Amino acid sequence: MWSVWCLRVRPGHRGRGVLPRLLHGAVEFARERGAPAVEGYPVDNRGEKVDQTMAFVGFRSLFEREGFTKVADTDSVSGGFPRVLMRLDLRG
Repeated sequence: MWSVWCLRVRPGHRGRGVLPRLLHGAVEFARERGAPAVEGYPVDNRGEKVDQTMAFVGFRSLFEREGFTKVADTDSVSGGFPRVLMRLDLRG
């Protein structure tokens, strides 16, 4: 299992579509190296605004667009929002 636990976009470059490309690149990097699956632990902000300093874990919707599915809730909270466990199976 490979993990994506931090997606950092420098101020001044946010809001330009960098975050989806970072996640996609991480998934492709893992796929090319034979990872069976990739997990992430994003916030489930339900479309609400998240303080940028707390958004480094990514958003559930971002992971879903990349093909990840939610597999579990967690007890963790970031920026006032619950974090969820998302997984993308790369074996098929």
